[in-house]
Amino acid sequence: MELRQGMTLVELLIVVAIIAVMAGLSISVLMRVRQRAYIATCISNLRQLVQAVHMYEDDWGTVPIEKPTEIPEGSGEYYGKVQQMLYSYVKNSEVFLCPADFTGGRLACAESYTTDIFGNPIPYLEPSGPNPNSVYWNGRWWLTSYTYPINFLTVQIYGKGSTRLQPKCPLFWCPWHSPTLRADIIARYDGSIEITSSPENHDLLFEGSTED
Repeated sequence: MELRQGMTLVELLIVVAIIAVMAGLSISVLMRVRQRAYIATCISNLRQLVQAVHMYEDDWGTVPIEKPTEIPEGSGEYYGKVQQMLYSYVKNSEVFLCPADFTGGRLACAESYTTDIFGNPIPYLEPSGPNPNSVYWNGRWWLTSYTYPINFLTVQIYGKGSTRLQPKCPLFWCPWHSPTLRADIIARYDGSIEITSSPENHDLLFEGSTED
């Protein structure tokens, strides 16, 4: 009896299909592993930023309150962004970036117009006095992935201007995991991390977050 050599077209197609399925499963597993790593890094960043807020509060007697104001008028330099206030405590600009943020922090960046000769942002702080509101940053922009809603909370919602926060007050909010988690990651004043459905109503998110 003559032995058959090679494979038929049907057999070849079956093998190709099996390889394609296995490759698809492998890619899916790798993507899930990568997303879990992104989430772990993001949570680590948020914990460091919450700790930096408490260190800032210990030094200045208040949590950072964003006041993005141009000084002097028309100069293109801004002060009062939380990234500027906290950089000296974290000493690493990567802490402000979520690895899942495909914009690299550009979507929510705080911008000004000074830069180095190559057009690169300059992460450099110049404290010009003991008042934390006078700390400004010389640079074209400061990249960040995280929303810091304290100015929105204290001024736009409550209108109290209070800097005393309840333990569950949200300090930082990361929306960059929504495509995979269908949720946001929120870091609260007490250091707790919450993965929650994307909040559509800020009033509900911040309800009860300040002391009376």
